[in-house]
Amino acid sequence: MKPTPLAVALITLLAATPSLAQDSVEDIIDDAREKVKDDLRNSDIGAGYAQMLNFFVDPSISASRLDTDAEDTRYEVYKLPLQYAFPANDGEWQLVVRGTLSHANAENEFSIIDGEIIDGAIIDGTWEADSALIGIGAMVPAGENLSWVVGGQFGISRLENEADYRGELSEFLAPILDGVLFNWDTNARISSLTGGLDYHTQFADKYDVTLNGRYTHSHIASYSESRDLQSFSEDTGTLAASADIEHPWGASLGDVPLFGVARLGATAFTGPSRKALGFSHFYSIGYSVGLDVAERSRYFEGLTLGAQYNFGKDVDGFSLVFGWQLK
Repeated sequence: MKPTPLAVALITLLAATPSLAQDSVEDIIDDAREKVKDDLRNSDIGAGYAQMLNFFVDPSISASRLDTDAEDTRYEVYKLPLQYAFPANDGEWQLVVRGTLSHANAENEFSIIDGEIIDGAIIDGTWEADSALIGIGAMVPAGENLSWVVGGQFGISRLENEADYRGELSEFLAPILDGVLFNWDTNARISSLTGGLDYHTQFADKYDVTLNGRYTHSHIASYSESRDLQSFSEDTGTLAASADIEHPWGASLGDVPLFGVARLGATAFTGPSRKALGFSHFYSIGYSVGLDVAERSRYFEGLTLGAQYNFGKDVDGFSLVFGWQLK
């Protein structure tokens, strides 16, 4: 997604362009714009957009803020996951209905031709996406305390980019890059299949341990792109694993029992575009405090609120974790 190589190609083109006496400024801009479009068609920038959307909507990633070192990009993701499981086939397996609403953005600052001879330009870019997904799946017993999890989801996302230019080349770059690399919008279809395992056990009569692993394969394709934006259609993957240990506090808030949940997790992207965001994996460690409302609520077993620290090579950040268990 980083446009610096394209900017170098752009300046090279301008240097080779005949003088203004032979070519008008409009011709130079048109030639440079076509050059950028050709470079983008031969690049993997579409895979970067797809991986960004995959990160924004993947249900295994909670509301988070992540900062990358390699790309100097900040990602903020806000999600409302909705899930309900109910027994089917005489209770031998469960049918799961899930929905996810997401609002997310990414921010980056690009320097183009920043040197001693010319100041070039600074571009502040922001990508923003609003997404909604719905899916259905099943939890099938695979042995004592072990279950298979399979499911599929479909959704749509609205992805937009806005950019502000600063510097000596700003007035010249804007008509070349706008609509092609910056200041555009598109819709995207998201289809995904998920498979994994859940393991649940208890020890010392008070510690509930849940282990799960998921692999999600997604196909993301743009449609109704703004003019001159390159369409994209990419496959991406996410591998996620987590371990939760729930334990009672032995205390109450009023007369509502309190409990705690410690979590360890890991998330990795797979496929050729796995490093498109500036990082390919990260780890999580966190803790949540919960209210056992089973005796007071008709619909909920418990409510939890906590935080977790996310870290990995070239990335770090934190997440706020809000969850609930339905009856």
